[in-house]
Amino acid sequence: MERPENRPENLEAAKARFLEEAERLTPSAWIREHPDVAVGGALAAGFFLGCSPEAQEATIRNASTGIKLVRELLERMGSLPGGTDEPQA
Repeated sequence: MERPENRPENLEAAKARFLEEAERLTPSAWIREHPDVAVGGALAAGFFLGCSPEAQEATIRNASTGIKLVRELLERMGSLPGGTDEPQA
């Protein structure tokens, strides 16, 4: 049985490959790779929120929780490999 060519030879090479792929899995990297889908999804979400009074009320009721979740997500993203450790203004 032969070894596949794209398989890493040792643990260090596997770790380096894993970290390289992990950097590509951030939301900002995905948006950079798929800008049309990201913009389309944002427009569709805005359209549906704008058309539904129930969704608007739910958004208003849960806005503070959403802001806290986003803030925590951004803080965690800063501590990931390739993230920034300094808070941005």
